[in-house]
Amino acid sequence: MILTLAQVRTFKSIVRLGSFHAAARELGLTQPSVSQRVRELEHALEAELFIRRGPRITLTAEGHALIDQADRLLEAADSIVARFRSRDPLKGLLRLGLNESFALICLPALLTQLQMRYPELKTSIHVGDTAAVGRLLNERKLDIAIVSQPDLEPHVQAEPLGVNEFGWIAGRQMQVPPGTLSPADLSRLPLTISPPTARLHATAMAWFARAGVVPDRLSTCNSLPITMLTVVSGLAIGLLPVRVMRAELERGDVRLLSLVPPIPGHRVSLCYQASEFGPRLQQILDVIRELVVKDELFTDLAPPSAG
Repeated sequence: MILTLAQVRTFKSIVRLGSFHAAARELGLTQPSVSQRVRELEHALEAELFIRRGPRITLTAEGHALIDQADRLLEAADSIVARFRSRDPLKGLLRLGLNESFALICLPALLTQLQMRYPELKTSIHVGDTAAVGRLLNERKLDIAIVSQPDLEPHVQAEPLGVNEFGWIAGRQMQVPPGTLSPADLSRLPLTISPPTARLHATAMAWFARAGVVPDRLSTCNSLPITMLTVVSGLAIGLLPVRVMRAELERGDVRLLSLVPPIPGHRVSLCYQASEFGPRLQQILDVIRELVVKDELFTDLAPPSAG
C-alpha cells in the first residue's frame, strides 16, 4: 500500500488536536474516514502509531518517531505547491547551473547573499561544462544558469555577462621555450585541457587545427581545480581561465605563456526560464551581475538589458 499526503496530514491533525473526533471535524471528514486513513497509514508503514483506549489515544514509540518526518514531508509538499502555483523560484528550491569559473570565484558570496535575503530558500547547484548545464537548462531542470556560448531553446532567456578569457598557463617548474610560442611549439609539450564534452575542448582543438598541427601529449581533465593543481605542480601546461589563476600568477607559482595567435575567449551568458521571470527572479540576476563585476570575473562586460 502507498503512503499518501492525506494520511500523513490526518496523522498530524490527530497528534495536534488529541483525538480522532477533533481531527475529523478539522478536516471535514467523518470519524470512520479518519480511522480508515490511520489504518491505511499504519499498514503502509507496517507500524502501529496509536494506542487506543476508548476515546483516549496515546502515541506509540513509532508514532513519536513519525512526527518529525511527517513535519518535513508536509513542509516539502507545501513548498512545492507554493513554488509552482506562484511560478516563483525563490519559494522552495532554487536550481542553479554554474560554470566552474563562477563557482570557484563567486559562489560563496552568492550563497551568503541568498542566505541573508531568503533564509528559508534551499538551493540545488550543478557545476559543469556548457553541454551539461545547457542541457539541464533546456530541459527546464534549472532556474538560472551561467553558461559559455550556450545553444538554447526558445523558452530560455539569455543576457550577456562578458567574456571568459583563457590562456595556456605553465607552472614555474615546467621547462618551456623562451619568447612567444606558436601552436606548433606548444604541441610538443605536455598539455591538459577540458574533455570533449566541454566547449573549451573544441576551442583548443580548433586553435591547433588552424595552425595545421596536432598536439603530441594531450591529456584531458573534467575538473578545473584538479587541472589547476596539475599545472601548479608542473606536470602539464593547462588551458585555463586567466581570472581563476590570478592569485597563482601574482605569486609567481605559474606564468601565462605568450602565444600567437591568442586563444579566443568565450562569451558568457546569464540564462533563466522565461516563464519564471519577475521582480523576485530579477533580484537574483542583479546579485549575480554585481558579483561578476565586483570580482572582475569576465572582461568586456555588457550592460544588463532592460528588465
